[in-house]
Amino acid sequence: MYDRILVTTDGSARSKVAVEHGINLAKSTGAGVLGIYVVNEVVVASVVRQLGADKKEVEEKLKTAGENALAEVKKIGDEAGVAVDTMIRTGAPANTIVDVARTEGIDMIVMGSHGESGVTKLLIGSVVQKVLYWATCPVLVVR
Repeated sequence: MYDRILVTTDGSARSKVAVEHGINLAKSTGAGVLGIYVVNEVVVASVVRQLGADKKEVEEKLKTAGENALAEVKKIGDEAGVAVDTMIRTGAPANTIVDVARTEGIDMIVMGSHGESGVTKLLIGSVVQKVLYWATCPVLVVR
């Protein structure tokens, strides 16, 4: 039923719970996992504008955070005996997640119900809500 499951991470403890659910689902169905971290272009632009930071430096720091978050996804997958591929993309998180799901032949998206919060959430709205609306495959939202 599920051959490929996309698990999203922002590196938070909440997204780790969703990753664990996604990997457990993959283990029980024999699916492979694709872990994704999206560098939010709105956050990058906001930090550059508000703090006068260097855009490349901000992007590199966020990519490093993404690499760390995806290393954790890979570790959880290895411990469960599930094959995990990973990718980092830059863009609008919801659009990017939905586009990757379509182009990579994803059968289910697993994501946490809460990720970024505070000012960032006001800037970008609810990523989960947008993914639920736009996705063409089932979406499992983990509290």
